[in-house]
Amino acid sequence: MNKTKIKKEELKKEEAPTEREQQLAVELQLISLLRENTDILHHHPELLAVLEVPHQSGNAVSLIERQVAVLRQQIQIQDDHLRELMEVARDNERLANIRQSLALNLLSARDLDDVISLVLDMLRNELSADYAVVKLFTEDQQRIEQSSGLFIDVNADSLKVFKTMLQQKNIVCGKATDDQKDILFDEAAGDISSAAIIPLIAGANLGLIGLGANDVERFKSTMGTDFLTQLGDLISASLALHMES
Repeated sequence: MNKTKIKKEELKKEEAPTEREQQLAVELQLISLLRENTDILHHHPELLAVLEVPHQSGNAVSLIERQVAVLRQQIQIQDDHLRELMEVARDNERLANIRQSLALNLLSARDLDDVISLVLDMLRNELSADYAVVKLFTEDQQRIEQSSGLFIDVNADSLKVFKTMLQQKNIVCGKATDDQKDILFDEAAGDISSAAIIPLIAGANLGLIGLGANDVERFKSTMGTDFLTQLGDLISASLALHMES
């Protein structure tokens, strides 16, 4: 390699900016932009949440540090609230799809057995219930004898534990009484830590739906019951059609 070529390569190396020089160039450009736009933090306060501004104040907290901390906290709260709203929206959409699917399936049900099968499948698969039962009221002793797990004598004294619930058409969520769990869940009653009980009413008291969970937090008294009420209305209307046949 001749001396002229070597000299040119050395000049190129000297002319190429180092990484530090490139960083300084970027910083100078940013400084220039900030000097020209001194109100940028006023128009974009969210930048305070990500900027780090060193400030030597000993053990004392400066006003700007306090403002930045408060702003970051507010932004975090807003972000958390937004995520909660998005989760609620997704959950509402899922429940609406369940309700629509159930309504369509109940319309195509051929008989009472079809209705019960559809309802139990939906309750177990979609509502995360460890136990799901349907109990129907009847005076027909033949039905009771043939399907004792499904039908209950409407005149049975044991049903008095559901009297207030049926009269007021209220859904109960939380801790059911031992008597209520015994009637609804039979042998599994001892495993139920929380429950939801849905009255089935369409002109008359048709029966009850029982949802049970091993988790004490699954069904709580503070949870909303609108969706369960809507399910109860749909199921009651379908049962009223097929129980008479």
